Amino acid sequence: MIYILLLVFVDSPVVITEVMSNVKGSEATCGDRNEFVELYNLSPDTIDLTPFHINDFDVDDEICAWDNDSILLTYPGVRINSMLLYPNSYALILDREYTRPDTVGNAQPYDIPDSTLILTTDDTSIGNGIANNDPVIIYSVAAACTTYFGTPYDTLDDFPSDPGDGVSWERIDPEGVDQLRNWYPSLDPTGCTPGRENTTTTAYDLAIDEHSVIIAPALVKFGESAHIEFMVKNIGLRAAYDYSVMVFDDTDRDSIMDMNELLAEVPGAAIMPSDSAVLFYTYIQPARGEHSLGLYIDYVDDRNMDDNYAFKEFSVTDDIGDLTVSPEVFTPNNDGNNDRLQIDFRLPQPGGLLTLYVFDMRGKVVHVLCKKEYWHQMSGTMYWRGEQSTCSAQTGMYIVYLEYEYEGKRIRAKEAAVLAR
Repeated sequence: MIYILLLVFVDSPVVITEVMSNVKGSEATCGDRNEFVELYNLSPDTIDLTPFHINDFDVDDEICAWDNDSILLTYPGVRINSMLLYPNSYALILDREYTRPDTVGNAQPYDIPDSTLILTTDDTSIGNGIANNDPVIIYSVAAACTTYFGTPYDTLDDFPSDPGDGVSWERIDPEGVDQLRNWYPSLDPTGCTPGRENTTTTAYDLAIDEHSVIIAPALVKFGESAHIEFMVKNIGLRAAYDYSVMVFDDTDRDSIMDMNELLAEVPGAAIMPSDSAVLFYTYIQPARGEHSLGLYIDYVDDRNMDDNYAFKEFSVTDDIGDLTVSPEVFTPNNDGNNDRLQIDFRLPQPGGLLTLYVFDMRGKVVHVLCKKEYWHQMSGTMYWRGEQSTCSAQTGMYIVYLEYEYEGKRIRAKEAAVLAR
C-alpha cells in the first residue's frame, strides 16, 4: 500500500532522536521485537501524544500507551499507561512484543532509564518492521507537527542505511534538521542509548598534531621572530565555537603547560565537523638555543583530550646561512606529514630582485618559485610541494637555487633536499 502524507511542515516540539532498525543478532532469535524509535520533547510543555501516528512508508500505525505491566519486572521505574510526554524528556516506542516471554535470545536487552515514557503501536510491530532503509515519520494532523528520520522526501540520497548489527542511528543535534549530516551511528559501547542523551549529541572533539604546525623560518636567527601557523581540526560530530589555543614554550620539557611558560592565548575560529581552522601567532625574538613550542587546545566541551596537545622543536642561533630548507626529506603524498619543502631565505637588504629555482641533479629547472621578483623584505619563506610544470617530480635529490640582485650586486646560494614518494 502506498501512503501519500499531506502534512503541515512546522517546527515540531517532539522529535525523533534515535532509531533502532538493525537489532542485535539474528532475525531468527528476536525478529523485530527489539526495534524502537525514541522521541524527545524539546518544549517546556507537556505534550499529549494521543493524536500521533507513526509511518514507515509501508504501514501507518497509531501510537498507543504501553499497558502491559510485565515490563515493570525489568524496568520498574518507567512510565506506562500514559500518553503524556513531559517537558525535556524521552519516550520510547517499542514493539508490542518486546516483553514476550518466548523471545529466543537477547530478550529485553536495553538499559532503559527510570521515568522514560513507554509507548507502542496499535499493531504487533512498528510499521511492518523497520527495515534498515526505511524512513520514519511521526506526525499529528491535530497538533500540526511532524518529525522525520531518514530524509523521506530526498530520493537521491542513500540514507537511511545499515548502521551495523545492534547499532542505532542517533540524531546529533536534537534541534537540527533531518539530514544525513545530523545522524550518526551510536558511539555507545552497547550500540544504543534508548531513553537517554545520545552519545553523538556530546561528540565534541578538536585535535591538533605536530605535522600541522609550521614555523617560519624553520631555523631562527637570533634577533628574528618566529612566525607560527597551526591547524585545528574538528574530528567530532558537532560544530565547535568557544575554544582557544594556548601557545607556550615548554622550557622544562615536561610536555605540560605551566603558566610561566605561556606565550599567548589565541582565540579559535568556528569549525564545522570534518573541517579545520588555521590560526597564527608570532613569537617575538625567542632566546638563543633549542625550543619546544607547545600548543594546547582549551575547549571545555572536548570529550577526548588525548589529541589536544602538539609540540614542535625549533632552534635559535647566530650562525645561519642565506638559504635553509627543511625537512631534509619531504614526502608530498598528502598525508599531512612533511608534504612540502619549506624554503627560508635571508637577504642583505630589501628592494632587490629575487629568483628561486628548483633543479634536478642533471641541472634541469623543474620548478620556478619566483623569477626576478621585487622583494620588499629582508627575509621570506616559500614552499615547494614537489610539482613540476607538467607533472609531479619523481623521487630523488633536488637543488634549491637562490639569486638576489640589488644595487648592482648579486648574491647566490643553494641547498639540497630529498623528495621521497
